[in-house]
Amino acid sequence: MRKLNIFFDVDNTLIMWNGKLRNHAHEVFAELRDTGHTIYVWSGVGIRRWDMKRHNLDEFVEDYFIKPLEDHHERLKTYNVPVVPDFVIDDHKTVVDAFGGYHIPDVAAPDDRELLEVLARINEMATLGDVEEPGEADVAVSP
Repeated sequence: MRKLNIFFDVDNTLIMWNGKLRNHAHEVFAELRDTGHTIYVWSGVGIRRWDMKRHNLDEFVEDYFIKPLEDHHERLKTYNVPVVPDFVIDDHKTVVDAFGGYHIPDVAAPDDRELLEVLARINEMATLGDVEEPGEADVAVSP
């Protein structure tokens, strides 16, 4: 299994508008770490270590960065991000489009299972290679 550098956004990805942690965050972070993946947390509004400590996720996180909001690849160096993300989880599609990963809804229902889907996609990518977003598969068109 390939070991991946996983980058999670914070606002409306891990922590919702009401300050609550998205469902299944602890179990997903634990599973990712236990299978050898490296978890990073980044945000466009700064370093979010305190938020991860408050929700008892800090122990799973390798490092924290400021997330580039534009010119994503070019600005990794500007923001001193020493690794290129293999898989990002973000509520902003532009970030997912830039690096690949999972575009997560910015609203979570009480029975939200999005992070479990994220885990499944990461496991799939780690074992099989790149994973396509739903609806992105190439469609053969007959002449």
